[in-house]
This record gives sequence, structure tokens and C-alpha cells, in this order.
Amino acid sequence: MIRTHESDILMIRLLRTGFIGCLALLLMAQMANTQADEPETPAVAQLSSAQRNWLDQHGPLRVGLVLRAPYAQFDQRLQQLSGANVDLMNALAATLPVDLLWRNFPDQSALENALAKGEIDVAPGLMQTPAGLRLWLFSDPYLRVSQLLIGERDGSTAVDLEKLDSLSRVAVRMPSTTADYLRSNFAHLNLQGVPLERQALQLLLSQQARYAVVDEAQLSRLLREPEFAGLAVVGDIGLPQLLRVASRRDMPELAAIVSEALRAIPAKELEQLHARWMPLTPSHFIESTKLWKNLCILLLVMLLACFAIVIWQRRQQQALE
Repeated sequence: MIRTHESDILMIRLLRTGFIGCLALLLMAQMANTQADEPETPAVAQLSSAQRNWLDQHGPLRVGLVLRAPYAQFDQRLQQLSGANVDLMNALAATLPVDLLWRNFPDQSALENALAKGEIDVAPGLMQTPAGLRLWLFSDPYLRVSQLLIGERDGSTAVDLEKLDSLSRVAVRMPSTTADYLRSNFAHLNLQGVPLERQALQLLLSQQARYAVVDEAQLSRLLREPEFAGLAVVGDIGLPQLLRVASRRDMPELAAIVSEALRAIPAKELEQLHARWMPLTPSHFIESTKLWKNLCILLLVMLLACFAIVIWQRRQQQALE
């Protein structure tokens, strides 16, 4: 009888310890979620008095946007702009603060024509090139967009471009800097040019190509379609697109202000912008927090059930005695 009583006490102590531990883990997970949801203090760019005076005299800033999802798109029904570059410029303007006037263009040629006419001041989402340096002053990169190798979802390991033979056809948009890079660095590849990323993936589905090269911005949009659900990322070609904010060359003061504003935007906000508009991978922190929270709830319920069973058994034993 003494041993039975001691074992009951030991079991109750273990259950109590487990119960307290689960409660602690649950509270920690909840606190992590709460901290993640708390609004941060608004970022402010560290501008000199001369820079603020210049901005007051030259605002609002005229922003040129090339309409291409997911960077910038215009909703005709809502008469509203959205996209990664739109969010970036709104965050940048909030650090100054300054008002923005938006101008939309169908392609980069139209954007550059507007620049030549003096109709725009800044343009987000451009890549720095030798030709572009003659027109713009570029900021540091704010977004890194990977160029990914896409194949069928068959569970195979990562693909190395160096090891592909000439029989493995690779579909890629042409003309493009990506195609030029592949020709220069992987001369043995059998490249198939297509005008659009969608057609590259369609060649893959029809077995006319073994792989396709698509940047993650377009891929995140295309993989939402059921047609491409059987495709997966199998590699990275090693040529990321580094997107910058471009300013007029005749306004070096503006370029310096834009650089200060970009530095003021928290890195976490830029990461969230990337994940929001190019959601190829989930946020591991948020998912892991939810997972641990659900596990804690499950363990808590199990411990409560075990605790109830032990108490019931003990009462039954006392009744028999």
C-alpha cells in the first residue's frame, strides 16, 4: 500500500511538472506572436537641414513605375496601385516624410522617354547597367531576386548547371541578360529561347524542354496557377537581380536623400516585402511558432487527461480500501 501511495505521489509530481512546462512553452509562444504583431516605431531618415530644405523646395516626388506584376500593377476597378515597388516607395516616403505623385509606364523605354522630358524624379525596381548609369544615379540594392532553375516535381536532388549535357534543353526568356549570362558561363547548355516566362514553363510541361529558368518574382505568380502545380525549384543559376531606386542624374541631392531613406527602412520590413510579393517559401519563424503552440496545446490536453485518470484511479482505490 505504501509503494502504491508513493508511486501515485511521483506520478502526480511528474504530471504537475509537465503541466507547468507546457504552460510555460505556450506562454512563450504567445509572447513571441504578440511581439511579432506589435507595431514598430516609425523609421525616420537622418537628413541634414540642407537636405530637408531641398526636399521641401522640390517635393512632391514624381515616381515612375513600369507596370509589371508583382512589382507594380494598377487595379482599374479600385483605381489603385499595388506591388513590391509601390510598397517600397511608400515606406521610403514615410521615412522622409514626403508626398508622392505616381506615373505609370508600359515598359522601360517609355519610362526613359519620360525621364528625358523631365517628367519623373525617381524610379524604383531598376537594375544598374552601364547604359543605365548614363541616365540615372542608383541607390544600393533593396531587393534581391534570384534566377531559379525549374524542373518537374519528382523528388530529385538539386541540379548543377555544370553537369547538364547538351541533350537537356533549358528554356529561357530571350532576349535577356539571363540568357546572355548562361551563354557566356555555360556554353555547353542547349538553350531554347521564349518570349515569356510562362511559355518557358509550358515547354517544360509539354516535354519540349527539361528545365526552365525563371526569376522568383514571376515564378511566385505563375506557381499559383494549377497548370504549373507539378513543377518545383531544382537549382539557382547564380545571377540574382539586384533592384535599386534610380534618381535623375541632374539631382545628386535627391540620390543622397533616397539613400538615407533606404538605410532608415528596417531590414525586417524589406524581408516582409519580399515574402509578401514573392512567396515561394513560408516564414519559418511564424510557422514554427504556430507549430510549437499547437503542440503545447495538444500536450496540455493530454496531461490534463492523464491527471484526471490518475485522480480517478486513486479515488477508486481509496473506495476499495
